[in-house]
Amino acid sequence: MPSRTTRPEDQATSRRATDRRGPPAVVDATEARAMAMLQRLLLAVAGYQLLLLLWGPPGSGGLGQVLGVAGMLACLASLELLRRRRLHLSVMVFVVLNLVLSSVAYGYWGLRAQMHGQLLQLLPVLLAGALLGRRALWLATAWLAALLVLGAWLDAAAAFYLPARVELALRDLVLAGFGTLVVAFVLDQSLSALRDNLRIARRRGADLARKRDALQLEMQEKERSREQLVHALKIENVGRLASGVAHDFNHLLALIMGYAGKGRRSDDPAELKAALQGVESAARRAGAVTRRLLDFSRQDVARPQLLDAAPTIAAMEPMLRQLFDTRMVFELDTGQVQCQIHFDPAQLELVLLSLAANARQAMPDGGTFRLALSCPEPGNELRIEVSDSGHGMSEEVRLRCMEPFFTTKPSGQGTGLGLAVAVNLIAAADGRIEVDSAPGEGTRFHLYLPARALSVEPAAPAGGGETIPC
Repeated sequence: MPSRTTRPEDQATSRRATDRRGPPAVVDATEARAMAMLQRLLLAVAGYQLLLLLWGPPGSGGLGQVLGVAGMLACLASLELLRRRRLHLSVMVFVVLNLVLSSVAYGYWGLRAQMHGQLLQLLPVLLAGALLGRRALWLATAWLAALLVLGAWLDAAAAFYLPARVELALRDLVLAGFGTLVVAFVLDQSLSALRDNLRIARRRGADLARKRDALQLEMQEKERSREQLVHALKIENVGRLASGVAHDFNHLLALIMGYAGKGRRSDDPAELKAALQGVESAARRAGAVTRRLLDFSRQDVARPQLLDAAPTIAAMEPMLRQLFDTRMVFELDTGQVQCQIHFDPAQLELVLLSLAANARQAMPDGGTFRLALSCPEPGNELRIEVSDSGHGMSEEVRLRCMEPFFTTKPSGQGTGLGLAVAVNLIAAADGRIEVDSAPGEGTRFHLYLPARALSVEPAAPAGGGETIPC
């Protein structure tokens, strides 16, 4: 009996031996189950042949023993081929050898003497149909049918063709032949149905595989289209950014070159000092543009601090007032708010300056700019309202005003980063910005920042105003 487990060294040796004989057979799950079934069947047939040798019917003589030994050897040969993973060759050897042995038995003893072994004699037909195909099934069936006819003729000839013995031989032939044909027909139809179902399943599997491949290609195409769109948008944004930055820097470089040329041509110390001051001012403006870009990309390192909101923003009033001329009214209302926020003071200054600069540009003919603090959610949130009485924004502009690189200024006169920087800085502090605006009704920005109440309540103002807890 072959061993069902082998060492890795033995498996490697077997693979090398197989490679020398030819390509190894591909064994899938179905073939593995067939091999296991055939192995058990061959062992059972070999055991049956051994029992016939030990307790066979008397009178079988030496030929019976020879056929028994030959049947066992046929089983062992098939088992050896099966051990080498040669399934089809193993089945073919077993079927052919058993049909040859059956031919000897029928030719020597006739049909009636073989009636007790009809089930075993059908085994080659069953294996041929199940494992070798339809053609092998009917070839084995025709071979066995010829043996039945030969056996019946020998039975009739042994009785000198007596009518009673001829009738008996014909009856045996009809019974054995009908049973063989019925088994072969049922097996053929069953296997044909299984093959058709398998063919349909494979066709459906192929269709599903093609649909899957088509879907994958479609998804890949959509992904490429999306990447191309994103790339195009990035290129567009970079172009808009480059256009605005180039305009600003060209303007600043022109100023620097103008001041430098003026200073070079003049011998007056006062004019030379004024030219140097102009160069310095233009350089500061260039640095401001650079800082805005860095703020947008968040390459600057933030240094958040715990700030007392009202005094911090009140200290920025002189700087903010410088953005507005005499035609504009500046109002600051801290609302006696008593709370602290966690924010970088320089970044808070940048946010308020960006909003104030937009308000100034929205009021070319004058107006009112108002900055007010309040606590819509006492104890955990500070609201900073920045409003102006300018020309306002349309709904389309209001929805896009905080997008990066979006600007309503003429081409090359702005980067569109001011509000985008403010949004990024507020969002980094877990806050948010909301905007309300309409044409002719001005614009109101609402900044919401996480806050907490002051740890020590300051004394009430001398005027006795109300203190708003935050």
